[in-house]
Amino acid sequence: MAKKEKKSIPALNKSLKNRDQYLRTSFLYQASVLMANVAQVNPELANTTTSATAPLSRYYASQMKAVARKSVIRLDPNIKRSICKRCDTVLIPGRTCSIFVENESVGKVPHADILTHTCKVCGGQKRFPVGKDRDFLVFTERPEHVVEQ
Repeated sequence: MAKKEKKSIPALNKSLKNRDQYLRTSFLYQASVLMANVAQVNPELANTTTSATAPLSRYYASQMKAVARKSVIRLDPNIKRSICKRCDTVLIPGRTCSIFVENESVGKVPHADILTHTCKVCGGQKRFPVGKDRDFLVFTERPEHVVEQ
């Protein structure tokens, strides 16, 4: 009998450690966002499903953080910014959080603008400086860090 040829593994799979953990965190994030948005998809269920699916959404988000913490992998900064640190609620503008720009400087200079996300569930705030460097890119969005397939 002839030996079967081994299937070649793409270079992307070889280079990525903990691939299954990344897939699991991605799935948990998608499930969390889906549970948070279920009332928007079907408006007639808005009153009943919001209270039923919100704790499930927070549970999935907390599990995602736990998986990432335990397997020592970095979550994408955009994912971190879209989840409340205090209560693990998915921050959806207008529904679960309010967004405004504040400037507490004396002369109201534009480089001191701060974008504030306030969670409507727990009252926690996330503050991001936006006025200092308007061309700032997160490390995952920079051209030198993008992996081409």
